[in-house]
Amino acid sequence: PDFAQVESDEPQVTVNQRFEVFFPEKRPFFLENANSFRTPINLVFTRRIADPQFGVRLTGKVGPYAIGALLADDEAPGKSALPTDPGFRQRARFGIVRLTRDIFKQSSIGMIYTDRAFAGSFNRVGGMDARFKLGQNWVATAQAVTSSTRDLPGNRLAGPAYSANLNRSGRQFNYNLSYTDRSPGFRTLPGFVPRSDIRRTEQFVGYRFRPEGKYLVSWGPRVFYERIWDHNGTRLGWFSGTNINWEFKPDTFFGFFYGTGHERLRPEDFSGLVQPLDVAGKVRSVFGGSSYIRQVNFFAEYSRGTGINYVPPAGQLPVRADETSSFVNITLRPLTPLRIDNTYIFKRLTDPVQREANIFANHIFRQKWNWQFTRELSLRVILQYNSVLANPGLTALQTTKSLNADFLITYLLHPGTALYVGYNSNAQNLAPDLFVCQGGPPAVTRPGCPSLGLGESALLRPRSRFINDAKQFFVKFSYLFRF
Repeated sequence: PDFAQVESDEPQVTVNQRFEVFFPEKRPFFLENANSFRTPINLVFTRRIADPQFGVRLTGKVGPYAIGALLADDEAPGKSALPTDPGFRQRARFGIVRLTRDIFKQSSIGMIYTDRAFAGSFNRVGGMDARFKLGQNWVATAQAVTSSTRDLPGNRLAGPAYSANLNRSGRQFNYNLSYTDRSPGFRTLPGFVPRSDIRRTEQFVGYRFRPEGKYLVSWGPRVFYERIWDHNGTRLGWFSGTNINWEFKPDTFFGFFYGTGHERLRPEDFSGLVQPLDVAGKVRSVFGGSSYIRQVNFFAEYSRGTGINYVPPAGQLPVRADETSSFVNITLRPLTPLRIDNTYIFKRLTDPVQREANIFANHIFRQKWNWQFTRELSLRVILQYNSVLANPGLTALQTTKSLNADFLITYLLHPGTALYVGYNSNAQNLAPDLFVCQGGPPAVTRPGCPSLGLGESALLRPRSRFINDAKQFFVKFSYLFRF
């Protein structure tokens, strides 16, 4: 269970995303002392180690020096490879070393090296970073790294990446300025960098007026600006936004946001584009929250604006669309030992010409119960429902529905010594026993695809009812030895 994810991810929209969506690590082995591997550029994203069988981690601090080292294998790439691939049944191997030294007052310098090797391919990244505390409110960070990559066909890529950030945090004035540069050849397979060949500048300015009155505690505006271009000087996009919010007693706030921007899609970004596609857009939103009632904590946000349909029907190009989204979180504490978190996320894209025509609508509802029966004994229950209702005439997305349930009983004597009993079940409307096998003339439909030949692929077909496609039961006992 230390290598298994025993809690479902926090909900977020994953459909119609141009770039990879980030999900935080939840496995115990990788969570412990994870800060030892953190750098300004996210070069260590341990969810890349999908199915490890063995792992060794060393973290600690001696005097001004701190070290983090991680070795692990990953069986996932070899399991997913076809029998004809050179990586079939082979393991990827990860090696990560991180070293930092404290200097001056609350400042440090460090180095990092990451290595992933699989079936003759490799990705190696190394570099230096620094953090400087500049007075009471100012902090500066910087990092410079370079990568060397050889993929399975034998192609080689190499290039540097840079990051610099200046941040001020205070009760009234807040400021942040950052610069990111990733060359076209930069890659980090153990990290999370979903986009290369960019130069990006970001700037944020905020000011809080603090009358500290009987009802109004503080209020103020915030302004944000971002600009992105590639290494050929082509502008890829820009975005600017401003919001203003008010904070009241007791623990209540609300505000408004308005943003406008421009995005450019290049022919190399999407097959079928013969010339760049420019899309201008804007967004308006209102948000607020309160914990005025001690047993209830509430936050909600509603937005309308412009989006892009990145998943059009086959043979069509991405197009501008109208976008509506909302987020609601309500935390209830009906009893002192019981906490119930309720989350609802909604996102919809509609055709700007046929305003009544939905492209897709995504609904996500999650409920999490935590009940602390005694100091040692607790129960956690998570229920999550996710549906994507797609219009096949306007998108290549499928209509999908899934229902996930997690149960965990914990008996914790003290940190490090505990007994865990858990169960997880997932159901969805995509049938695992019916595939459309494509490749090799002619394409055929048959139950199962026991052996996919070269050029064949398997597609899940939606059904009208839920089918349980995964169950997991586990027991974990850990004991901490103290010397």
